[in-house]
Amino acid sequence: MSKRKKASIVVISSLCTLSLLLMIMYIQGFIPFGNDKSLASMDAHIQYIDLYAYLKDVILGKNNFSYTFSNVLGGSSFAIFSYYLSSPINLLVIFFSKDNLRTFFDIAVVIKLVLAALSCSYFFAETFKEKINSNLKYAMTIVLSVSYALCQYNIAQSSNIMWLDGVYMLPLMLLFIHKIVIGESKGWKLAK
Repeated sequence: MSKRKKASIVVISSLCTLSLLLMIMYIQGFIPFGNDKSLASMDAHIQYIDLYAYLKDVILGKNNFSYTFSNVLGGSSFAIFSYYLSSPINLLVIFFSKDNLRTFFDIAVVIKLVLAALSCSYFFAETFKEKINSNLKYAMTIVLSVSYALCQYNIAQSSNIMWLDGVYMLPLMLLFIHKIVIGESKGWKLAK
């Protein structure tokens, strides 16, 4: 498969996922298109919005992870950062005011699901490059990638956003393992 066809699979899968998510959010009246509905419900509403406000303060230098009085009677927040806030996508919180953190949350969910489609389509394009040669197989790769991004687990975990990082990383880890197994990568040498 040519690099151009591989790139088109990745781009089309990502754009289809983005389009479907934005269309659903528009129809349902979620925050970027409405005023009150947000994906930030349950755990997200109770925990994540406040944690994102804390992360924003840390990034701006108004608070820190090593010791803070925001943590019950005071203490380190490194464990909270490691567990909840260490996603690289969370750095985008800097571009949102504290009043718009629910908007940030919705955008972060969309970004992570689009990345899931992107990484899944890249996995298929790399793993089955000799086998994806007809238009039907090309279309099925796109459909499977979009389906992976929008599967029920991902939608259910949209209120517990930290688990979506593993979803977009899984196809890349599988690709790395696949390349080691077939001998295209020397990554196994890292384990020595």
